[in-house]
Amino acid sequence: MAPTQPCAKYQYVLTSAGPKILPVPDAPPKDEESPADYNAGGYLQINLHHSFKDGRYLVVRKLGWGHFSTVWLVKDTHTSRHSALKVVKSAGRYAETARDEIKLLSQVRDESPGHPGRDHVVAFLDSFQHVGPEGVHVCIVCEPLGENLLALIERHKKAGVPPALVKLIARQILLGLEYLHDECDLVHTDIKPENIMISIPDVEAHIQAELSISPSPRSRKVGVPPKNLTRSGMAIPRLATGRDRHVQIFDSQPLASPSPASSAASSPMVRPGLQMSRMVSAQSVHSLLDKKGKGKQGSGSRSELSDSGSSASAGTPPLGPSLLTQTAPHNVAHRSASPHGSGSRSPRASHTRQSSSQSTYRAPSPPPPTPTPSPVAPPMTIKIADLGNATPTHKHYTEDIQTRQYRSPEVIVGRTDWGPTADVWSAACVIFELLAAEYLFDPQSQGGVFGKDDDHMAQVIELLGDFDAEVKFGGRFSRDIFDSSGALRYIRSLKPWPLKRVMVEKYAWAEEDAAALCEFLEPMLVVDHRKRKHARDMKDHPWLAVDMDSEELWKW
Repeated sequence: MAPTQPCAKYQYVLTSAGPKILPVPDAPPKDEESPADYNAGGYLQINLHHSFKDGRYLVVRKLGWGHFSTVWLVKDTHTSRHSALKVVKSAGRYAETARDEIKLLSQVRDESPGHPGRDHVVAFLDSFQHVGPEGVHVCIVCEPLGENLLALIERHKKAGVPPALVKLIARQILLGLEYLHDECDLVHTDIKPENIMISIPDVEAHIQAELSISPSPRSRKVGVPPKNLTRSGMAIPRLATGRDRHVQIFDSQPLASPSPASSAASSPMVRPGLQMSRMVSAQSVHSLLDKKGKGKQGSGSRSELSDSGSSASAGTPPLGPSLLTQTAPHNVAHRSASPHGSGSRSPRASHTRQSSSQSTYRAPSPPPPTPTPSPVAPPMTIKIADLGNATPTHKHYTEDIQTRQYRSPEVIVGRTDWGPTADVWSAACVIFELLAAEYLFDPQSQGGVFGKDDDHMAQVIELLGDFDAEVKFGGRFSRDIFDSSGALRYIRSLKPWPLKRVMVEKYAWAEEDAAALCEFLEPMLVVDHRKRKHARDMKDHPWLAVDMDSEELWKW
């Protein structure tokens, strides 16, 4: 079936030569890639049923797009299975970073296939080059996955993801990080909800079922504006050739995420009446595969991966607290130490855990042998994705790492001796965010008074307490954030709000539950990265123990 085309539109325009009826200029489809990026060095024009690698991969539909590539659902004719194909822009800088990513993906795939954490990192399947009319495009083939954890958080934004499910996810994140850190000697450097994907069980059957009911891919023909040449900082418009270029831009159709019921299909614990979760956003599909450039990193879907402006300009230090502490309850007293809650959303109600009812078993006569219990499949499996920013532990490709809200203290102050525990800090922030449906740290700047780095460190001190000067200094931004005495240079009034009190006072957790959570999270949030626990130290923590019969595991 041919893609549907919109009707042509015209407008009445007054020109120097008099009134004219002219076509309305083409506009890019909402939330899709820009037609301007289809010039030389940009995207490859791809149509349905387009084939790659000598006919091996056939295009089925577009999954998503990003600054560096478009992502497509393809059918592998060699295996009769579907995969996700990323086609990178053809410019040399994009091709180079894509080749770096392929090396890392290959290493992760081949290092220790038997390690339990290997199953919690995205599977790399194939790579090749494709020659297009505007250049050579690097192509990367990976397993197709469902939504990311951000979509899960947004579904539970009123009360947070149920703790039992968070425990299941947290352990899998730690197993995946242990594999990357200890087996592959890699630091991911951008752990956040957008880069942790939900795996689709029996993915081929899921895709076939979805394709049978999904609408036909829609597209529109859009004009490609001519690319301006530059010389000595001046833009030189190209002369019209009388031959306008057009491209067909398809709407993204990412895969629907699996429902808890489909996850339980092969498990003895089947919960009836569970609905298919909503469609994942195109950005989350792209976060599975797309790579930000090393050094200058692209922005995340919600916040910048790296931002400028660590501190305010020199002047009289203001006495006001950090922006975050202003959201604290009014009964939180001022102290000289530290802590935080994040934005100001409705307090979270405590979760009530329920065990599932068990049906009565009537044994026949004579009774059969006692069956060997089969392992219970988890209702959700996650995979760490987007290894485009990963770097060897002792040979950093860049020092400019981590999305703002998940950035560790050693990176904020600009130290260069960070390592795997930077990922552990980020993981702790993600786990809190799953539970609370809001950031653990969400620093803001305030005009010329203080910058995001200042507020970020203020929030860290408020939540976790002050720390040694040795940890504060030694980074290229340390003197911008702290004065010679080790005090914050631009924020002087702090409100301590320790994590346990945050959970009790803001989220209405029971004291016992809050204390247990702190025993788990606080070792991963030690400010001194040299003393912070590693993923291997935390993967079997008692807090992660979960009752597999808990109803909470099926509330997603």
